[in-house]
Amino acid sequence: MLRDIVERFPHPTAGSSYSVTVSIPNEEPPAEGFPVLYILDGNAYGLMCKELLKLQWQRTEKTHIAPMIIVSIGYATEELHPSLRVFDFTPTPSAASLPERPDGTEWPAYGGAKEFLQFLEATVQPLVRRHASVDQENQILFGHSLGGLFVLYALFERPDMFSDYLSCSPSIWWNDQEILTYEQKDCLDSTKRLFLAAEQQEKGKMYESAFALYTRLKEHHPDSVTFTSPAGENHMSIVPTIFSEAIRFFYRGTEEAN
Repeated sequence: MLRDIVERFPHPTAGSSYSVTVSIPNEEPPAEGFPVLYILDGNAYGLMCKELLKLQWQRTEKTHIAPMIIVSIGYATEELHPSLRVFDFTPTPSAASLPERPDGTEWPAYGGAKEFLQFLEATVQPLVRRHASVDQENQILFGHSLGGLFVLYALFERPDMFSDYLSCSPSIWWNDQEILTYEQKDCLDSTKRLFLAAEQQEKGKMYESAFALYTRLKEHHPDSVTFTSPAGENHMSIVPTIFSEAIRFFYRGTEEAN
């Protein structure tokens, strides 16, 4: 059902590499090209997202989710959440104010979000276009936790790079909520959508911060942003719980536009 293309690229930190997997449906693309889903933390979520989508493609008439290209952006390591992600997903601070890590260790290198966004634009997106017919108007970026923080960074800094932004349990708390200094009320429009989700179990006030952001953006773009907080989920279990709902939200918006 899918053919995989795997490429490795050097990471800005010495001796490390990205591992990017582009999974392309084995069928003729639609006239406009395939939609594309970009998955951050590919080591942890790439396979899960792929299998969830493949199941729903079997009954497109009921799920309304059609085949898409899946781009898993991870690292050349067996770790699910390697410390490299901290560098990639966090903005460059003028000054850092970070809480103590739960395990008592020091924070790894951080502040590489600008470079990582450039990597996505200059390397990953052209890689996908070289291997498949792509719908430029249907590009989804998904991230969880620090990855969700980066999704917001990309939305605020480069809203033109993707059409849809899926931010799950974003770490808005990072560096005294530094990400909110990037917030722009005009980052969304009728062609840009944001799906926000956060668990109500408190972790750095993720729920409160995400819901407050949703409320502000909804004032200006009531049809372009949505928020969900499924009952009983924790910081990790929320990911598979909201994933399919989010993809349906994006597809529903596409169908209504057409």
